[in-house]
Amino acid sequence: MTRTGRIVAISATALLGISVLAACSASTSSTENKAAAPASSAAAAPNANMEAPIIVGPTDTTATAQVGNKIVFNVDKLAGTTISTSTPDLVSISQGGEQDGAEVNPGAEALAAGTAIVTVTNPDSSMRDVTITITDSLTQ
Repeated sequence: MTRTGRIVAISATALLGISVLAACSASTSSTENKAAAPASSAAAAPNANMEAPIIVGPTDTTATAQVGNKIVFNVDKLAGTTISTSTPDLVSISQGGEQDGAEVNPGAEALAAGTAIVTVTNPDSSMRDVTITITDSLTQ
């Protein structure tokens, strides 16, 4: 094979390789774009109104929430920490611990407007009250 023939063969092979890679890249790109786009606006609707939870830190004694908000109590030690409330009509509580293989902090959900008190009891039996001011949710 002559030198010119080799250059043509190498160039053709390189061009073919680039074409194949470009075709693969284009099909991957369009697949990614289709996967990223929601199938319909109805499918995306349930997450559209999802709000981030209200986070109560390990030393916080007050919080503000709206009816329907989730409240997460970050605690220093999960094992042995409990929460309770004397206002179950205003907040429903859930204890922390292991759930489905994951460790979950104690939490609450704001049920009605008012002032709720949640007592956090630590493993060493020390306690703190968290006063949660709950307002009516906004309607849109």
